[in-house]
Amino acid sequence: MPAPDTFDARREPLRFGYTLAELDDIAATAAATAYHRSHLNRQVRTETAWEAITTHLYATDTPPQRHELLRVAWNAIRDAARADCSFRGWHPGYDTVTRPGFERYWALAANPHPSPEPGVVERLALAQIWPALRPRHRRVLLALAACDDHTRAAEALGLKYHSFVSALSQARRAFLALWHQHEIPSRPWGHDVRGKHTHGRRTVTGTVLRLRERKKARRGAPVPHPRHRRKDIGIPDTELARRYLAGETLASIAESVGLSKTAVRNRIQPHLTGKQPPE
Repeated sequence: MPAPDTFDARREPLRFGYTLAELDDIAATAAATAYHRSHLNRQVRTETAWEAITTHLYATDTPPQRHELLRVAWNAIRDAARADCSFRGWHPGYDTVTRPGFERYWALAANPHPSPEPGVVERLALAQIWPALRPRHRRVLLALAACDDHTRAAEALGLKYHSFVSALSQARRAFLALWHQHEIPSRPWGHDVRGKHTHGRRTVTGTVLRLRERKKARRGAPVPHPRHRRKDIGIPDTELARRYLAGETLASIAESVGLSKTAVRNRIQPHLTGKQPPE
């Protein structure tokens, strides 16, 4: 008597007849043949490919071919590799260069014990730069540090808000120039939002979404035909037609009323019977 067939879940057909074994094989093939892989290890590439092809398999309405699933997996591995490179702050390739996130990654994310060096450098730099600043710049920076609010700091110095912001920008640039002494100073970066109430304000994202909704609402509406405003010359069109029928030329009529010949022709044409003005 033959032995009963053992049940193998990996061989059971899923969507469009694909099995788990086939999906695993496609994911492994994509992980091994992906071109843009960066330094992602084999397991991460395989897991990324498997998630992408299974998602695509259940999202599509038509049966995908094997090469289509491979292409989806390759694209997913490429995107994951680029995101990982961006997070680590480096650009792979023949001319490997670092990105702005390189220092952030290695100093913060990849360093379980931050070095005390930045704090020491900042304290020493502040002690050296502060005496070299102008008194006005020191007063502005001290007011902001004490009040922690742009408006209150401006009031404490007896300045208008915009005057204080301008003076603060000058003080920060002077500080950076001394920090990068004998080098080209960097531009002030970041956004200081201390004391600023952003609740209820319109943001760039909100504005884009509102414009998108308006465009979507107008998409089904009929497009209005642009019409030029009719110039009022103080003479009815019937009078212009009478003068033309009496033998006056279009050029003469147009010159007398301050219109072009085409405008005069368009005005008198509905009032002419039989005789049409020349083109």
